[in-house]
Amino acid sequence: MTDRPSSSPNSQGNPPKEEIKREIKQEIAASIQESAKKEGGGQGAPSPEKPQEKPKATPSPAQQKITALVKNPMFLLIAGIVLLLIIGLIWHHASTHESTDDAYTTGHIHNISARVADTVLQVMVDDNERVTKGQVLVQLDPADFQVQVDQAKANYEKAKSDFDRIEPLKGDEAISQQDFDTAKANLEVMQAQLQNAEDQLSYCTITSPVDGRVGRKQVESGNRVTVGGALMAVIDDAWVVANYKETQLGKIRVGQPVKIEIDAIPGKTFTGTVDSFSPGSGSTFALLPSDNATGNFTKIVQRVPVKIVFDPDSIQGYEDRIVPGLSCDPSIDVGHKGRDRDGASPEANK
Repeated sequence: MTDRPSSSPNSQGNPPKEEIKREIKQEIAASIQESAKKEGGGQGAPSPEKPQEKPKATPSPAQQKITALVKNPMFLLIAGIVLLLIIGLIWHHASTHESTDDAYTTGHIHNISARVADTVLQVMVDDNERVTKGQVLVQLDPADFQVQVDQAKANYEKAKSDFDRIEPLKGDEAISQQDFDTAKANLEVMQAQLQNAEDQLSYCTITSPVDGRVGRKQVESGNRVTVGGALMAVIDDAWVVANYKETQLGKIRVGQPVKIEIDAIPGKTFTGTVDSFSPGSGSTFALLPSDNATGNFTKIVQRVPVKIVFDPDSIQGYEDRIVPGLSCDPSIDVGHKGRDRDGASPEANK
């Protein structure tokens, strides 16, 4: 039988197997640690240094005062009271005022046209010019109409002289009743023709029907105008048409005060008064009004036009700037009693 190898070093000086294994393990562990250090990972890798925190900035004296003020209980109490007052004022204004942005200004627009066909001799006014009632706007050529007046006057004078000769003979029965009636009728016809000729002559002078301003002028000297042809327009007066929702009309009454802001005149608040209500909603007077009896009904809040007139003192100095067609924002003070729609006070109907 052969003897087993001894664990002690042999006679040739070779190390035992356990020591060889231990050295191999140490070498493998050392190599692993070196690779981990190179890659920056592993348990043996040093942790990166944390960036140094910046020192906090010292607040300025003003900031310190503000912070102390905000933390002051008295200040918080006063601020709360002021906030409640502001909220109360906003709520009170919203509950006592009805406003809308669906509103615009309008006015009386008088279209000026010719009543006879003639040639324009002279135009007396220009665009945007202010005119007074009865002021001459356009002068037509009166020559042809003057001739008609002269002819009608001659015929009238002849008929009148014939009637004057016949009239004394009626009592003496020198003429028949028929001849007398014929002469009288002829005189009346000639008188009517003379009046018509004079009217035609007067139509050559076109005057302004009201005080206002000239707009949309489209006539010049030398133009040939026809009967009914538009020459210009004269605009007078101005008021507001506010289209309020039907749900806003419950507290609105005639005579209630209104504050009006016009987009074209910023920074100025005008005053006015509720004048009247439209006899129907806007859809009632539409070109194609809706028919709720078709079966497909959807309830839609309607709008009713409300007429608001300006206070004369409020628009003094702004008459030329308040023109029809401007957007505005009226606010009606519904807290004011005003009058009912029929003119009586609300208390009278209770």
